[in-house]
Amino acid sequence: MAVLVALAAVVGAFGWLIFFFLFRDTLGQDWMVFDTAVQAWRHGDVGLLLDGPRFTAVLNATHAGWLKTPLVFHPWVYPPYTLLLALPFALLPWSLSYIGFQALSLGFLLVALWQWCPPGRRGALLLGGVVFCPATAFTLGAGQNSFFSAGLVVGGMWLLPRRPIMAGLLLGLLAFKPQLAILVPVALLSLRAWRVLAAAACTVVLLLLASLVVPGPGLWRGWLHLFLSGDPAFHTWVNEGRLHGQSVFAYLHFLGLPDGWANIGQVAAAAFAACCVWIAFRAPRPAAERLAVLLCAMVLAAAHLGDYDCILLGIGAMLLLVPEAGVAPMPVAVLATLAWCSTGINPPSVLKQTIPVLFYLSELTPVIVAVLLGFLIARAPQRRVAPVMVS
Repeated sequence: MAVLVALAAVVGAFGWLIFFFLFRDTLGQDWMVFDTAVQAWRHGDVGLLLDGPRFTAVLNATHAGWLKTPLVFHPWVYPPYTLLLALPFALLPWSLSYIGFQALSLGFLLVALWQWCPPGRRGALLLGGVVFCPATAFTLGAGQNSFFSAGLVVGGMWLLPRRPIMAGLLLGLLAFKPQLAILVPVALLSLRAWRVLAAAACTVVLLLLASLVVPGPGLWRGWLHLFLSGDPAFHTWVNEGRLHGQSVFAYLHFLGLPDGWANIGQVAAAAFAACCVWIAFRAPRPAAERLAVLLCAMVLAAAHLGDYDCILLGIGAMLLLVPEAGVAPMPVAVLATLAWCSTGINPPSVLKQTIPVLFYLSELTPVIVAVLLGFLIARAPQRRVAPVMVS
């Protein structure tokens, strides 16, 4: 166990260091996309969100005093309702908007995670492992919304047997990251949590309706036109974005497989992940282990997975490493530690050009996650379980 702790400490420190250098000239670059988009909407220039080159030029000009290096290409490719996430920060100066969102979303995640903490030092270890996780550093450096999306899952699953409507509200809001949300219905269907599922569905519908008012139907028409018209430039932006992450598709692409086969591999990984979630939520397992399976499976199934999104993997690993009672079995501890450490040796798109040795190690990430999930599912179900809501 001491070897695992030492390995995590070294990789964690390395991850924070490497991501500091990665973002030292472009701190908060992804939140600049949200900020630029919401400012364009405020000034009535919705067309800017549909023009990637012009959007990037405006972003660089607007944040020239903050950026030390201009960003090469950062278009807006998100569904229009995701603009609602940035609206509360629209009137703040850029620095307060960036720092405020990161602080509030991280606080939200830690409060949600606190509900899952075992008592005493074990709880502090769980929280400390998540904060020290390299994916946390990546999220802060990029200015992403991963703390928010992770908090929605962690909080929603804790509320599920206690406040089903509130749980559905939080899980429905995960539509802000639709690629991460695809396994949530699988878990809810497995539990037959009909009230939670209905509340989540209503939340998504209300979110869509709200986005028809703000930012409005004009952005929806333009966005849908880009997607449905087969605009080559727009789809190039989307495909390039998929490669700047840790999806199974990205790993297979960088191993040299044609994109068609890489997509087939992604679908197979998603199907395997869905099966793992279904089995985990049907069997009498501890609630924390179920949550860990869901978080790790979400990482494996996502068609686009930013390195910041791997905070889900860090949380899942820590839930397995710090169980409510006793100690983690050695195979689980080894696999969970490797999964946690993998967040510090990615993304493959960067490492392939900079540190080839680590690139080949990073390619093992989906294998580690798949083996961890398979091992957890193959284990005999535990007797001590948290209450499961069936309604």
